[in-house]
Amino acid sequence: MAILQHQGNASLYSRNRRPFGLTNNSAIGDKCAATSVGIVAFGDLNDSIDTENGAAANGYATGNASYLHLQIENDDAKGMTLYGYNYTFGAWAILYLPLGVLHNGITTNAKAWVAATFLSVSGKQIYTVPIFGIDRIAFTSADAGNMVVRAACSTF
Repeated sequence: MAILQHQGNASLYSRNRRPFGLTNNSAIGDKCAATSVGIVAFGDLNDSIDTENGAAANGYATGNASYLHLQIENDDAKGMTLYGYNYTFGAWAILYLPLGVLHNGITTNAKAWVAATFLSVSGKQIYTVPIFGIDRIAFTSADAGNMVVRAACSTF
């Protein structure tokens, strides 16, 4: 199976082994500048995905990636919730994650779904979130305060 890459760098619409920045849809160098994504209130998300309200209100294209990699930096203990958008459905919804799924369908006895909400983050923390089939991802908060969110996607 051939891996599609542009000049050996990660690209949004190719299978790649390293995460690519959501704020940069073009090929990236070996080291990226740390850029953050926009955080909006849920009511500001735009179902029509136009360019009028800016990237944060439209969410960020995932390029059909499998995983979302997050670095959340926060000293105010504010919360953030992930919203997913699927072009087929044409609407935003809270992203729910399986509780008890370990990897490759292996589950524990707990079979439940929980909202992808990150509360009381203190300092810097990194998370990897499965986003299979999510076309766009958005970052929402009632009050982001001093929260900084950096995001990337990967197919593996």
